Amino acid sequence: MPAAVLLAAILGLVVWNIWNGRGFSAKLADLIGRTSRKRAVFGWAAGTAIYFGWTSVMALLLMGHGDAIVTMPFELQVAAWRLGLPGEAAPGDVEWLLSCLCGGLLLGLVALLVLRRIGRTPAGIRYRSPAAMRGPSEWPGAVALSLAAGIGEELFFRLTLPLLVAIVTGSGLAGFAVGLVAFGASHRHQGWAGMLATGLVGAFLTMLYLAIGHLWLAMLVHVVIDLNALVLRPMLFRARE
Repeated sequence: MPAAVLLAAILGLVVWNIWNGRGFSAKLADLIGRTSRKRAVFGWAAGTAIYFGWTSVMALLLMGHGDAIVTMPFELQVAAWRLGLPGEAAPGDVEWLLSCLCGGLLLGLVALLVLRRIGRTPAGIRYRSPAAMRGPSEWPGAVALSLAAGIGEELFFRLTLPLLVAIVTGSGLAGFAVGLVAFGASHRHQGWAGMLATGLVGAFLTMLYLAIGHLWLAMLVHVVIDLNALVLRPMLFRARE
């Protein structure tokens, strides 16, 4: 299938998703969750996995770039080089980044526990996702949604959409720019502050991918960010937020 046709289809999905709030994910969540909130969150997770994850895998296979999930495509490596980034991990880089991530998680958890102890809520964007757990029984759905969003959205916005744009236009930088704008706009149900926050997170994940060349690392960081928003913070501060 020509890349231009695939790109048009993918951009159509993006526009539809933006126009309809959470798009397909929300509709599936509403369908599944008519009897309970917990089922609705699982529906949201299933919709996200299908809408972003399955769509990305199918598009990559149709392009003949199935291996791009594991190895950064040359079209995107060129974009990394133009920004002065390696596009691949040097020996020890991944281990160092994972150590920093674990250290940051530990420090963040300690900070949250201290804030909870002294009766203060964390500073930051006051948006709270409707999928954030409201009680112990809801953590499986929140975890499922964190995994689906972290993996599916990275496949879609950090790989598939940028790669399609790069193939059609010849510019990987344009591809990542389109992916970043689409990522932020797809969170418009969070309001302007939420779109700005997710845009900044998307920019960080984009630079991480360009610097290291491993999509799974961006997925891992994305999952951790969502787990913090949907599980950890609500668990510690649900009585105050």
